[in-house]
Amino acid sequence: MKVAAFHSSNPTDPDVHHNQNDCVSGRQIPSWNIVQGTGGYPLCGHCAKR
Repeated sequence: MKVAAFHSSNPTDPDVHHNQNDCVSGRQIPSWNIVQGTGGYPLCGHCAKR
């Protein structure tokens, strides 16, 4: 299911944003590292396929 765009604030994470609640890599981001919005990053590959 599509959700509001979010990305990780952790500099070691890939520079992508997510917009699917079932994204494998998006779900691995700890809640304290989630930032709302795209951050100017491209959409992750998994989310783009949905």
